[in-house]
Amino acid sequence: MMDKPFAFIGKIIADFTHEINNHLALIKESAGLISDVCRGKKTIDKKEMPYIIESVEAIENQINKSVNFITYFNRFAHRMDSFKSTFKLNAVVEEMYELLKRYLNRKKVSFNYELPSNLPDVDSSPFILQFVIFYAIDSFLKKSQPGARIFMTADRENDLIKLIIKYEGEFNENISQDIWPLFSVQEIVSNTNIKISATEKTMNIEINL
Repeated sequence: MMDKPFAFIGKIIADFTHEINNHLALIKESAGLISDVCRGKKTIDKKEMPYIIESVEAIENQINKSVNFITYFNRFAHRMDSFKSTFKLNAVVEEMYELLKRYLNRKKVSFNYELPSNLPDVDSSPFILQFVIFYAIDSFLKKSQPGARIFMTADRENDLIKLIIKYEGEFNENISQDIWPLFSVQEIVSNTNIKISATEKTMNIEINL
C-alpha cells in the first residue's frame, strides 16, 4: 500500500530534477553568449555591453529561481524527518503549489489556492497530508483537458479544518493513466487525523485538530 506515497515522492523528485535542469540550461545558454562576445578580445565594444549585461541579469535571475525552488524542495524533504509534527497548513500547501508547477503547466491547467491566514497550527503528518493533496490534484490532472482550473480553499469548523479542492472544466473521455482508487488512499490515511472524500469534481480533505 505504501507504494503510492513512494510513487508520489518519485513524481516530485522527477519534476524537481527536470526543473533544475531547465534552469541550468538557461544559465549555460546565457554564459555561452557572454563567452561568444568576449572570446579573443582584450576589450569589449560599447555596442556589445547591453548583450553582456542582459546575459548576466538572466544568469542572476535563473540562479535566484533555482535557489528559491531548491528551498521549497528542501522543506518538502524535511517533512519526512518525523511521521508527526506541528506545522502551518499554508506552508505545506505553498510547497506543493511550487513543486507541482511544472506538472500543471505541462497539463495546461491552472491551480490557485486561497487559505485563511489565521488557521491554527496543525498537529499531524505533513508528508501524508501533502500526499493526499497531491492525490487530489493528480486525480483531476490525469483526466483534465487543457484550460481547466483547480481551486483550493479552506475553512475551519470548531476542531476541524476542511480543505476543498474543486475542478472546473471538462474531463478527458480517454484517460491514458491509471487513477489510484480513493479507498486505497483512505486506507493509507486511516491511522492519522486526516480524512478524504470525493464527488465527481470535488475533493474534500478533513483534518481534526
